[in-house]
Amino acid sequence: MRDMVKRIVLVIFVLLVLTAVSGYFYMQKHPLEGKTAVEKTLNFSGSKVSK
Repeated sequence: MRDMVKRIVLVIFVLLVLTAVSGYFYMQKHPLEGKTAVEKTLNFSGSKVSK
């Protein structure tokens, strides 16, 4: 029973580490993707307000 719990915890930990590493490398390749989306929405909202 303890071996199964240890294995489940280890698998969850490995998946979290892989997710963090892949997210880090994705942000290295696309550093401004989220920021440009926010700026575009701000520009659209600003143009709507100015009109």
